[in-house]
Amino acid sequence: MPTHAYPLTELAELLQGSARGEDVTITGVGTLDDAETGQIIFIEKPAMLPAGESSGASALIVPPSATTGRKPIIITEDPRLAFNRVLQIFAPEPKCYTGVHPTAVIEDGVVMGANVSVGAHAFIGQNTVIGAGAMILPLAYIGHEVTIGNSTTVHPQAYIGERVIIGSNCIIHAGAAIGADGFGFAPTPQGHYKIPQIGTVIIEDDVEIGANTTVDRATVNATRIGTGTKIDDSVHVAHNVTIGKNCLLCGEVGIAGSTTIGDNVTMGGQAAVNDHVKICDNVVIGGKCGVISDIDEPGVYSGFPALKHSSAMRIEVSVRKLPALLKQFNALQARMSELEQRLGEHSE
Repeated sequence: MPTHAYPLTELAELLQGSARGEDVTITGVGTLDDAETGQIIFIEKPAMLPAGESSGASALIVPPSATTGRKPIIITEDPRLAFNRVLQIFAPEPKCYTGVHPTAVIEDGVVMGANVSVGAHAFIGQNTVIGAGAMILPLAYIGHEVTIGNSTTVHPQAYIGERVIIGSNCIIHAGAAIGADGFGFAPTPQGHYKIPQIGTVIIEDDVEIGANTTVDRATVNATRIGTGTKIDDSVHVAHNVTIGKNCLLCGEVGIAGSTTIGDNVTMGGQAAVNDHVKICDNVVIGGKCGVISDIDEPGVYSGFPALKHSSAMRIEVSVRKLPALLKQFNALQARMSELEQRLGEHSE
């Protein structure tokens, strides 16, 4: 028996949509290519409707412009968002130790709100405050004087350094390191002298930090991640960086120290930003793009160094024509040499 099962009409109410057709029972979610009986899929555009109708799904989530009589449907204004809600509805509930596991280490002065879960072999340092409903999963390390907000989840083997502040409803995935030392060294005749990193990291509400991502503590003040920002796996955020609200950072992005990034900025995979750069709000930076100077105008940027995407594409097209242009240039040069030789012979 499936763990969750919903009549289509009940599921439609949960999604704030309207159901049409047979009131089938939905037991899970699927994809357009491999959906099975009992599963529901979403159709984002009317052009996808024939594929949805011929799929194995028992029902479809569709926009108002894509109605059908061949399968039961839920009509919503935003099928993708509705499908995301369906994923949450059918997501398996995480198994977490209720209360504090006897093998967890809780040091003096720790304050925990109601319904906090602390898993096996987790460590929580002195004078740390953990909000209600937070989950500290097994093997997580929470340093001294940390503040963690309500309903935040810290996954196994994550590291939260001392004095770090994490807001409510955040997710820190496995292996993330929040609050490790920033990369600061002063060159001396005797070698590189380590500059103490005594600042902190402030992560605001509703932020998600991917697995193995690092957010370094500031030298003096704070490295800050704004509300609603989502960071993928293996991203590096250096010391003193400020990232605004509702940003999206894809895998292997690297942001050098003291950079300021505005709100609603999206960075594609392996994009990199130089130190002390400022990027304004509402910017999209393409994958592998290299930002070496300030961006003060919203838009889409790509290439290295970063340019407006349209300019970068024109340059790319020109670069791809270089072999043919070089061949043409060599032919013209040979022709010029031939003409010069003939003129020399004629003048004699």
